[in-house]
Amino acid sequence: MRAEDDLARNLPGAGLESLVRAGEQKFKLPVRLMARLVGDRLGDPATLRGLEGEQIVGAALVALQRVGWKVLHGIPLPSGSDIDHLVIGPPGVFTVNSKHHAGASVWVGGNTVKVNRIGYPYLANSEFEAARTAGLLTEWCGFAVPVHPVIAMVGVRGITRAGTPAVTVIAGEEIASALSTWPAMLSPNQVERAHTVARHAQVWRHVGKGGRAKAR
Repeated sequence: MRAEDDLARNLPGAGLESLVRAGEQKFKLPVRLMARLVGDRLGDPATLRGLEGEQIVGAALVALQRVGWKVLHGIPLPSGSDIDHLVIGPPGVFTVNSKHHAGASVWVGGNTVKVNRIGYPYLANSEFEAARTAGLLTEWCGFAVPVHPVIAMVGVRGITRAGTPAVTVIAGEEIASALSTWPAMLSPNQVERAHTVARHAQVWRHVGKGGRAKAR
């Protein structure tokens, strides 16, 4: 595998970090230098907030890595989007979407996530992402890979749940303890195989294009 194809090198927020850096180049050099001196980042506030959220969740996932779980960040997809975090452990694979809503109240019920009473399509998007990932990894690994969709809400005041939605919605800061309680479904060898496959960028470059590429 070429070094540039190894997704294990990605830091949390890798996709958004590239957007922020590109945005910073639109500012004049003196402005960029001043921002660096005071420790500020330049760019779209929503993008910066999203980047911070992914970094917070990434830091929380280190606790799982310390006990042998595998974690990948910023998996790029052909659509131009990415998977914020892919967590691989005995319970299977978790596709984790980080959502940063500081101080917000979250309600989850049915097919809806409401943040401060405003609905967002988070559940449907997460289910689709998990289903697509399960199909891809199952094909490449040669065994059924269970994939669980997770939404990690960062900085929220509280999460109210009505019923049991198909997508797990949890506080991002508590993600490690929450995922570790899931029952084991994969053997250690299967965890290693899933990680070996998932860390290869070439595997993801043909998602949704109907065909398996050859990874090198």
